[in-house]
Amino acid sequence: MTVSQQKWLTLLILLSLLSALILAGFGFQLRDTRHQLESIHSQRLDSYDAIEEIMYFNIERANAIRGLLAYEDRRFLESYYSMSQQAEELKTSITNDPRTPSSLIDLLYRDGIWEQGAAEVLVFYERGDLEAATELAETMTDQRQTILEDLRALKKLQYEDIRKQLVATENQIDVLIQALTSIAILLIAALLVLLFLLFKTRKKDRLQ
Repeated sequence: MTVSQQKWLTLLILLSLLSALILAGFGFQLRDTRHQLESIHSQRLDSYDAIEEIMYFNIERANAIRGLLAYEDRRFLESYYSMSQQAEELKTSITNDPRTPSSLIDLLYRDGIWEQGAAEVLVFYERGDLEAATELAETMTDQRQTILEDLRALKKLQYEDIRKQLVATENQIDVLIQALTSIAILLIAALLVLLFLLFKTRKKDRLQ
């Protein structure tokens, strides 16, 4: 093998190794970006679903108290305790999750204050003081409505934030794919040129 052939062959090997490294790097980056997209879907949407469930429990517990006071039917009381237990389990899981935003933690704290008021309503009811229970429940209506409205606002913000992150990540994936495709085409073209030059050099040496 002549010096000229060795030069072209060395360049060909180096370019092949460089191509493999660049493509592998882009491949790993693309994989990480796709994992990031999956993480946004799984983690952030879990928080979104949690807000929906809290709203549901708040509404159902408030309805149970209203039904209890209006009809004095203890089945509403059973419904309240059942919903409260499920809400408490959900809140514990949300509070213990380090990914939970502070805004949601604050709403959970305010919801806890509302629950204390609901517990006082039930104490008055069990004592037979229906008038005091009804009066206290009415004063809690505005507080409950405010919490629900804030929960809905937070849900909307969560949705917008998730949507923006998804769009940004999907755009990043598109850019990576375009860059990966362009680089692959350029590297393949360079390899073909080097192969052509190597073949031409060998042919020239044979003729000589």
